[in-house]
Amino acid sequence: MNARGEVSKNIVLFLYIMFILSVTLAGRAKLDRRIFEPLFWELKNRMWSDILLNIVLFVPLGFFIGCWKGIFIGTFLSCGIEAAQYYFCLGYCELDDVLHNTIGTGIGILAWVAVGTAVLKKWEELPDFMRVDDVRSYWEILDKKRGQLVFKRAFDLIFSVILLALLAVPMAVIAVLIKRDSEGPVFYRQERVTTYGRRFRIHKFRTMVSNADKIGAAVTAGNDSRITKVGAILRRFRLDELPQVIDVIKGDMSFVGTRPEVVKYVEQYKPEYNATLLMPAGITSEASIRYKDEGKLLDGAEDVDKVYVEEVLPGKMVWNLKFIRQLQFSRDISTMFGTVSAVLGKDCE
Repeated sequence: MNARGEVSKNIVLFLYIMFILSVTLAGRAKLDRRIFEPLFWELKNRMWSDILLNIVLFVPLGFFIGCWKGIFIGTFLSCGIEAAQYYFCLGYCELDDVLHNTIGTGIGILAWVAVGTAVLKKWEELPDFMRVDDVRSYWEILDKKRGQLVFKRAFDLIFSVILLALLAVPMAVIAVLIKRDSEGPVFYRQERVTTYGRRFRIHKFRTMVSNADKIGAAVTAGNDSRITKVGAILRRFRLDELPQVIDVIKGDMSFVGTRPEVVKYVEQYKPEYNATLLMPAGITSEASIRYKDEGKLLDGAEDVDKVYVEEVLPGKMVWNLKFIRQLQFSRDISTMFGTVSAVLGKDCE
């Protein structure tokens, strides 16, 4: 993890430790004497809610630290809290709390290890078509940034759940407008390619006539007659991509990453392009911002597919591969804000 990423991580860790201290110490009534309870006191008294709370409270701590030194940090922090409670008569000093806090920290660390393994496979576990020299250098970069990948996935999961809850009503309204505008399903479920070449069916609001993929190219020109009236508005403001929060929750996509291509384009990738399949496909990316007027670039082309593969795709891949080389969570946030600016009509620098 680079210096900026390390600073961001430490800030989050500090804020969470402050939260733990506020939960365990702030607002406690001062007792008239010091009370110490031995190990397994809570267990003997069947204080299940206290036991669960003390475990759960320290799980994020272990996850943020992400390595086995977290056990020592978690235990030290817990001992400090209990010592403060005993010395200042702020509730009971319990050895059980130290034990349960340490267990919670350990669970968080195990979760971090599990997610870290899940977000990037070992080199020897990659599909054969990806285990080539052109991809190796990119894998080595990501292998050193597993912490960033874990943090990125955690953000994706939390933020997508929140967004889905907030967007449920607007998405329902859009669904009604689509049905009233033209015949066909609300969603367009085209097969795309994501991590390690795995295929999935993307969630998008339908913006074209039904069965559009059977009567034209897989990419869309700006003046494409297949686009519906409501679809044109959705495309202009990228509202057709709102349902992709579902794909983010499922793990098929991320908020920021290489846009998922259809199978026939991935089959024409140069070996180096396959490095983009080391990570989940993205809802947006720097390439998406730079090529926000992609449809206009394809206007008038006799063979849209050929122009896309030979001219547009290589240009987008320059940005996609740069994204991997310079992977940083703070850049993801910047790209998300950049996407909003692009949608609102502001040119990127």
